Amino acid sequence: MPTNITTRRFVLREFRPADRAQFLAYQTDPAFTIFHDDNELEAANANNVFQLFLEWQQQTPRQNYQLAICMGSDDAILIGSCGVRMQGCRDGEAIFGIELARPYWGRFGYAQEASAALIGWAFATLDLSTLIADTAFGNAAVARLAEAAGFVRTHADDKQWWRLSRPAWNDARLQPQRTLP
Repeated sequence: MPTNITTRRFVLREFRPADRAQFLAYQTDPAFTIFHDDNELEAANANNVFQLFLEWQQQTPRQNYQLAICMGSDDAILIGSCGVRMQGCRDGEAIFGIELARPYWGRFGYAQEASAALIGWAFATLDLSTLIADTAFGNAAVARLAEAAGFVRTHADDKQWWRLSRPAWNDARLQPQRTLP
């Protein structure tokens, strides 16, 4: 059954083949790629990643979920993507990630709203105990997003690593909501 998560402003849904052009456009935008490695900058790489997202939908049992973030009023307008990937992780753990196309960075809590929806879904539906995330050094906005969601920085190597337990998520949800600047 396809995954479809609705928020106040967005629909997080399975990628469709028709999303490919919008995905490639934002993935290859030079402003978007400032925190990416050189091997991630080419259209061929973005195309391969998009194809992988479509293939994950066919997994049995499903280990990875990468969802399109679309404007709720028109789920054909792709503004980014978010995912939970259990493959290669310990039981009960998954890697969490989110990205928005450059025109949507810093816009009215967009990443915060989409993240909260996916995190809540992952803990409830996939029965996870922990989410793990990484952020590039210098990406202060994503570090603030991680902290606002309740993630705790655990260590750093070539990236900063974060961890969010289900109890910490539940505690964070009980706190007054603060929209990131």
